[in-house]
Amino acid sequence: YEPDAGNTPTAGIVFWSVIGALVLVLSMGGVFYLYGKLDREAVDVFWEGQSAQAPPMATAELVDGLERPTPTQRATYKFFAVAAVLFLVQVFAGLAAISDFTGAFRSLGIPLETLLPVTVTRAWHSQISVLWIAVCWFAACIWVLPLICRPEPHGQLRWVDSLFWMLVVVAAGTLFGIPLGVHGLLDGESWRWLGLQGWEFVQLGRAFHFLLYAAFCVWLVIVVRGLWPVLRQRKTWSLPNWMVYSIVGMILMFSAGFVARPETSFVIADFWRWCTIHMRVEAFFELFTTIIVAFMMYLMGFVSHLAASRGVYLAAILFLGS
Repeated sequence: YEPDAGNTPTAGIVFWSVIGALVLVLSMGGVFYLYGKLDREAVDVFWEGQSAQAPPMATAELVDGLERPTPTQRATYKFFAVAAVLFLVQVFAGLAAISDFTGAFRSLGIPLETLLPVTVTRAWHSQISVLWIAVCWFAACIWVLPLICRPEPHGQLRWVDSLFWMLVVVAAGTLFGIPLGVHGLLDGESWRWLGLQGWEFVQLGRAFHFLLYAAFCVWLVIVVRGLWPVLRQRKTWSLPNWMVYSIVGMILMFSAGFVARPETSFVIADFWRWCTIHMRVEAFFELFTTIIVAFMMYLMGFVSHLAASRGVYLAAILFLGS
């Protein structure tokens, strides 16, 4: 706001500011209404018929009675292995980025900044952090599915293996495409499609960006297939349904990352880039994390389904409403 420079609020800014304030007040009223309503419920409105009393703890007798890991659960082991490798690469990239300023490797006679300039290491550090976290939660979600509903649907293992190899290609494309693009070894459109797009947290080449988006869609298919008997019960606010809601939200927010093109205005492109990372990762991914942790605590007998569901509901209000 600077009247001398002609920077004054327009009618549209005033209008939408008032609307935003009214929506905030209305939302707060809705939150207090739901809190009071659910607090008076004698049963779990999220899972009709489920007692609010916590189930027995995971005793040795219960553990001995569990079946061996299913084929899809065993297939998730390689997801965690890849995530561990990506985590180590991210840590190395962070150290290399710092050494570009401190000259730690130069003092040892290693010209690391020539081979891996800070543009490469910083891009690796930010992009791979999102990738290995996603791989971990993909695997955790797939591992939980057989605990919710059995038997596993026919062909589920092929879907899981396909998802794994899609993620491996994305990881390899990120690791090799970014330095190839920075060093000018990719020409023309191949620089953007196979190298890097140049947007923070959306650094990977556009082709790998599309492949990662497809991987999220395949993940949704796997989850829906695994939970289908439960979803057909139409218990709208149960934990399995929340799991599907959060994944759909991630996919929708991920779509915003495709807005940025070379000819797109920086203001518009960066806004949607911001939406991709902050809404997908810091909103829906955090909601999904809460859902998975709540479900595992429920399965281990630490909390009732009522407490777990209310925690997820509160997380949805905090992460998505704020």
